[in-house]
Amino acid sequence: MNGKGTKARWWARTATTFVCVGAAVAATAPSAFAGATGCNDRTCIAVAGSGLRVESVTASTTWNGDFNGHLHIYGGGIDRNSATGFWGYHQKFTVPVGRDLPNGSVLCAEGWEHTGGGLQLRGRACAEVHF
Repeated sequence: MNGKGTKARWWARTATTFVCVGAAVAATAPSAFAGATGCNDRTCIAVAGSGLRVESVTASTTWNGDFNGHLHIYGGGIDRNSATGFWGYHQKFTVPVGRDLPNGSVLCAEGWEHTGGGLQLRGRACAEVHF
């Protein structure tokens, strides 16, 4: 048997295997990801959506993270402040978006406590919209 022919068939089988495995992985991998949640210090962010499409961005406080002040959501062309008041656990400030954001957009939520001496940052939680 010819060594070159055997080697050629081996390369053809190997290449076919890699193409099939690559196609299977591509078919099962999510195409893009907008939905994310996370917290930092006393502030949390939740991004609802699929792919690059963001339906809404929500800011909230953590458990025992209550404060008097406001929440701020920004990034990806969004810049909104909540009303000033008491923000406790389970209270949410939601900004409807309803559109695609550019790949790599970073959305952030900040909690700002209003104190006698001014504003005190109570956390900045961010999430990236990406493929």
